Amino acid sequence: MKSICYHPALGEITVSQSYRSRRVAISVRPSGEVRLSIPMHVSVREGIAVLDKQKKWVEEARGKMAERRVTELIEMPYATRNFTLRLNPANTLRRNSHLAGNEIIVSYPAQEHYTNPKVQAAIRRGLEKAWRVEAKEILPKRLEELARQRGLNFRSVSIRRSVTRWGSCSTSNDISLSLFLMRLPDRLIDYILLHELCHTIHKNHSKRFYDLLDRLCDGRNAELRRELKEYRILT
Repeated sequence: MKSICYHPALGEITVSQSYRSRRVAISVRPSGEVRLSIPMHVSVREGIAVLDKQKKWVEEARGKMAERRVTELIEMPYATRNFTLRLNPANTLRRNSHLAGNEIIVSYPAQEHYTNPKVQAAIRRGLEKAWRVEAKEILPKRLEELARQRGLNFRSVSIRRSVTRWGSCSTSNDISLSLFLMRLPDRLIDYILLHELCHTIHKNHSKRFYDLLDRLCDGRNAELRRELKEYRILT
């Protein structure tokens, strides 16, 4: 017997109760999906309590799997909202990146090509620095604006390097947003922000939650949700 539960820190959890299960078991799929297998004589609440104790392990496992899924090559030219990527092949043995003005400057050995995996890793580090700056500047203000327009309230907002979730909302209405949101078009950023604001009212993914989200999205929830599936958090 399978069901979907909402965990305030880990999101949707697939819970499977079976007579074959002899103990509570937690697994993380390559997609990042968390599965909780519990014996029939153990309640879902008891299974979630075990999951709570392993939350850190689950988050680390999700992060490692997300990193392994990174295969997309970052081609030139490339720009974020406020920064332009500039490659700097130089007389150096190291690969590093830094922000200067409105540029992301990536330096690397001149004999290497920018498609080299180690150079690509340096490029990604540079992009993350730019996205973090942009996220801190843009996301909190936009979240406040949307909350004010919709008559919703949250307690705090933080920006994190989450590689498994675009955002989350705690039981006390603290909202956490991934810096990788800056890879999305504005309409999908708004969709994620509204999603988390809806969790200040409904701490689950029930029909009432999606009815509220659909109303706040002017009836475009299904459309925006489909579009969001085309994006991965990491490049």
